[in-house]
Amino acid sequence: MIPGMFVGRINSASWVVGARGLTGSSITSTRYLVLVDGRLVYDPLISATFWDTVDLVLEDIDRIEVVRGPGATLWGVNAMNGVINIITRTAGETTGGLLKLSTGDEEPVGVTVRYGQRVDDDTAWRVWAKYFEREDFENAAGASLHDQWTTLRGGFRVDSRFGNGVDWILQGEAYTHPTAMASVRNPVPGQDRQFVQVTGNDDVEGAHVMFRAFAGFGEPAGWRVRAYAEHTRRDTARFGVRRETVDLDYRGWRTWHGRNELVWGAQANRTRDAIDNGPVLVFDPDHRGWNTFNVFAQNTTHFADERWHVMVGSKVTHHSFVGLQVQPSARLWWTPSDRHTLWAAVSRPVRVPSRFEEDGLLVFSYVDAGAITTGVPNGVIVPIGVSGDDSLRPERLTAWELGHRVRLGADWVVDTALFHNDYTRLIGAQPGIFGPFTDAGRGRTRGFDIAASGQLTPRWRVEGSYSRLETRIDGPIFDFEERSTPRTMAQVRSMLDLGTNWEFNAGAYYVDRIPQLAIDAYTRLDAGLTWRARPNQRWSVWGQNLLDDGHAEASGARVPRSVYLQAVFEFGR
Repeated sequence: MIPGMFVGRINSASWVVGARGLTGSSITSTRYLVLVDGRLVYDPLISATFWDTVDLVLEDIDRIEVVRGPGATLWGVNAMNGVINIITRTAGETTGGLLKLSTGDEEPVGVTVRYGQRVDDDTAWRVWAKYFEREDFENAAGASLHDQWTTLRGGFRVDSRFGNGVDWILQGEAYTHPTAMASVRNPVPGQDRQFVQVTGNDDVEGAHVMFRAFAGFGEPAGWRVRAYAEHTRRDTARFGVRRETVDLDYRGWRTWHGRNELVWGAQANRTRDAIDNGPVLVFDPDHRGWNTFNVFAQNTTHFADERWHVMVGSKVTHHSFVGLQVQPSARLWWTPSDRHTLWAAVSRPVRVPSRFEEDGLLVFSYVDAGAITTGVPNGVIVPIGVSGDDSLRPERLTAWELGHRVRLGADWVVDTALFHNDYTRLIGAQPGIFGPFTDAGRGRTRGFDIAASGQLTPRWRVEGSYSRLETRIDGPIFDFEERSTPRTMAQVRSMLDLGTNWEFNAGAYYVDRIPQLAIDAYTRLDAGLTWRARPNQRWSVWGQNLLDDGHAEASGARVPRSVYLQAVFEFGR
């Protein structure tokens, strides 16, 4: 729903999500940071977000903040091209019970249960559980990819207050995938250029607990402390990894001299992993721990006429992989009238190499060493592929942005954003693919997004956008990312109230071709009808990808047409 955001389905369980180009390979979004209530869900192993592990009760989400462009000053390294920050509602806002049931041809079973209660004026809690099944996808030839999966997860949240006016929140979650099928083609260790198709059930699980305390939220001065511990495990036919993370974060804010808003903070993160090397991914060392320390400050000045505003800040980071890094940013906006806002920004974020780029080996095949060096086989079988390099420097970006928002009459708003990004020290495989990663690459992206939204009638709202992107990769790295993101995207969405108890929503999305992956341009249409039978009861029917029986989005997998039925019941509020 966000202009310029590319969301591509890789298979039944995986997505690639990003904006403004250089979203990474077909299985990663290397330069986009994702958080849930401030907890990092960006995976440092291969610089990716495993979206199959990120799921919430939709009704419990308060808002999703999407930043297109750098967000390093507030969020830190790897917030290079943008940030997705998912914020959930308080326990006091979700009292009573909720039962959601769904079924469809691609998701035959979906069940969500949540119950919450208020203990007193200061304390409330909720617990929830969620389960669903997803069918397998097919390739262009109609053969199953054997990637069907199921997930079971549950969690809790308690909101309360200490006696001195300090609020606190304790929340946690655990998940597992009872089924996580995958079919992959692996090289056979110890055999020259031999491969085998492996189909099996991956093990995926994780859990976390997080505590937050704060005072002065929404007031001129205040503070917040957040701490969490997390465990994740992913064992596949290609590799396995177990990770433990502990994170502590402090943030303070205050106004001064009436026109300045200052926010500052510090963060410490400790991560340790254990790798089970497989036939495709090999790490040396296979156990490693690392630390990240951040401090930041950002000040916003509102000038006397309240039409000019300036925001200046920087984050200073020390990471075990790359040492000390400084990430400054500046933003200016001007509101000449109540209908117009113009803004400009410049930022210089960084991306730290992933654990794989530091210590890993991506194996393409096992070959005879003698045949490689002399042309005469000697029976010594060695792996070949792309290897990590622990001397890699962090990627750097200088991002220039310019934007304008105008209100047309009482009902319409038009937003325009232009950007120009210059990347240096890009990390990538060398043109010959084999050998160590290099950080000698350079790149550039530039483009614009334009979006409009408004009311056609009091009951009918429409939104639309158009985005254009140009990408160029220079230097001694493989230019995969120059052709791996669509150049043009467009969308239009309609939200129509049909009387008091009915609503009809629809959206059409156009995505340009992706030459590197041989994916044709496509247009997808989603539409849904919802009936509010009672104030506490909703029935919906939705169709997705209605214009064709299947199309590719970010891989050779075909995303199928699908239909879903859903019923939501609320009680006890």
